[in-house]
Amino acid sequence: MTSEEMNVYKMRITQAGVGELTVIMLEMEMQWIREALEAYEKGDMDTYISYVEKAQATQVELMNGLNLDNEVSKDVYSVYVFFNKQLINSKIKKAPQDLDRIVDMLAEYHESFKAIANTDDGKPVMDQSEKVYAGLTYGSGGLVENSTGGTEYKA
Repeated sequence: MTSEEMNVYKMRITQAGVGELTVIMLEMEMQWIREALEAYEKGDMDTYISYVEKAQATQVELMNGLNLDNEVSKDVYSVYVFFNKQLINSKIKKAPQDLDRIVDMLAEYHESFKAIANTDDGKPVMDQSEKVYAGLTYGSGGLVENSTGGTEYKA
């Protein structure tokens, strides 16, 4: 994941409600797994392991965020445990263990959580954070993205 992609996720997280946070985390996990698979195909084992670990860390956060007082959450948790085991096995064996299938299943969960997030009228979890307003302008070095935090990204 490039630093620019990570910055986009960070900005989205600061403005996200509870449901949208789950959607973002699922997107991040799928991206980490896809990038791990690409690294594996190239034979770059260090990068493969690193990306699998990042996907696993995201998976653990998703598991920790579930409300286990809810019966549906218990079912989701058991599926998340399966995903986590596959990620652990993939790391230990240094080979993908059904990671393509996991991405497909995560994509289905993503669509479901996206529909749920669209019904969430709550405030952003980070309600006290500053609002992010960004825009592109032409600068001497090309396109420049400006945001309210004084941060500039050049493309």
